[in-house]
Amino acid sequence: MWAEVALAAQEQRHELVLEGKGVQERVEKGGLDVNIFKLDKLNFLRISQAKVTSLPDTLGCLGNLTSLVLKGNSLTGIPTSLNNLTKLKLLDLSLNSLSSLPPIPNLTELTTLNLSLNVFSGEFILEGIQNCQKLSLVDLTANTLTSLGHLQEHKLELLAEVVAKQNKLDSLSPQILENWPVIKKLDLAQNCLKEVPGELGDISKLKELSLVDNPLSDNRLRKMCGQKGTKSVLDYVKSNCKKVGGGEKQEKGKGKKNKKGRKNSEEMDELCDILTVASLKEDMLEIVASESVKEVRPFIIFCFITGIDLTGENLKKFLSLQNRLHKTVCDNRNLATIATHDLSKVKGPLLYTSKVPEDLSIIPLSSPHPTQADKLVSQLKTEAEALRKEKKRSAVTGLHQFLHLLDTWPVYPCLMDGDTTISFPPVTNSGNTRIAETTSSLLVEVTSSSKLGDAKLVMDTLLGEMAVLLGGLTVVQGRVVGEGGELKVTYPAKTDLVGVKNVKVVRE
Repeated sequence: MWAEVALAAQEQRHELVLEGKGVQERVEKGGLDVNIFKLDKLNFLRISQAKVTSLPDTLGCLGNLTSLVLKGNSLTGIPTSLNNLTKLKLLDLSLNSLSSLPPIPNLTELTTLNLSLNVFSGEFILEGIQNCQKLSLVDLTANTLTSLGHLQEHKLELLAEVVAKQNKLDSLSPQILENWPVIKKLDLAQNCLKEVPGELGDISKLKELSLVDNPLSDNRLRKMCGQKGTKSVLDYVKSNCKKVGGGEKQEKGKGKKNKKGRKNSEEMDELCDILTVASLKEDMLEIVASESVKEVRPFIIFCFITGIDLTGENLKKFLSLQNRLHKTVCDNRNLATIATHDLSKVKGPLLYTSKVPEDLSIIPLSSPHPTQADKLVSQLKTEAEALRKEKKRSAVTGLHQFLHLLDTWPVYPCLMDGDTTISFPPVTNSGNTRIAETTSSLLVEVTSSSKLGDAKLVMDTLLGEMAVLLGGLTVVQGRVVGEGGELKVTYPAKTDLVGVKNVKVVRE
């Protein structure tokens, strides 16, 4: 019996978290410990990033589970006994190799279903989903579905959020108007939709709709989806798209409704918020990326934001935005980390490099005094463990989850401004370059250990939301070069900031 499982059994714990390289090695060597499925006191079970390929039928013995997270494994199927977990509220099966699920008619308490990053294809079939009347969020991102199938065919009274971007959806049923009466967010970006039903415009509670990067046959609608807010798009759909259920598309030049059509046409030139991208300026700093950082956190991008107003409530709102993105799109800093600096306090030259923990020192945002990196990490781990015990959890949660990344790093990444450390990702940036209400220009960096695309996704999201938050934004490109002066990456390039919602990108 695995030590964690034995301890959970001995202490009759309600929570068990198993993830990471150590668990993966044990799974590859001898499979998953079957004793896990005898822990009938559990209400939270997370087995992630462990290369689990299958689950036993005894999964159904965990009758008290309310949350089951099996993210990032190699599962190709789920046992039918899943249907026995009648108290289940959250089911996360993302990042596996699933193409189907067994019927779930007994999961009547289910509120959240995450099936993103799997291999579901064709029509989405899930028998029993009509019984899941408490379902409020379904995530089907990055599969190859052509239809939402059962999800759109059954009435789900509390369904508030559907995310189905990056699929191959070629149609949308008008039934969602009646079947999803409280839908608030619908993300259908990056699909194969050529038409959308006019009924979509009648969904009164829909506050966030994304149709970007679909081959919509209506050129005006396609352009509008990339530049305008949800309300404008829905008004246009209501006035100009044919209702599949029998209503007709408003003909041009006839009737009063054409005034609404003309209004929508005029709105195309009235941009909600403008994100202006200025080309690289010779007098702006560049970052030199050292080869030594390649093995721990190789990817860094950055840019400058000029003429920013952080007075009043703006600074608080911006910091809140950054914290939210660290939890969501950055996956608690596991995927990427954002650092912002007051540009007036950055002198240069800038070097992105690595140092052994004992030789790296920084004035963290949490303290006015220089702190050695290894001591700072040790302090954070102590705080995380204390919080874990206070919350009676079996593993560290929240933003402290990134700390495990540092365990295997022989050196720590850092951004140096001359001889001063101004950033130690993913832990903290420096109080030396702390932003304030008086800050008018920023240097914003995003680093990632996984891939360059992850860093760009985070930066795209940050800049888009900043533009909306602050009513417009001016961004100047930043360039990262190698130690020999060779170009590594310029951000934002022409291929970046494509499809950012509610913002029009203007490139000078």
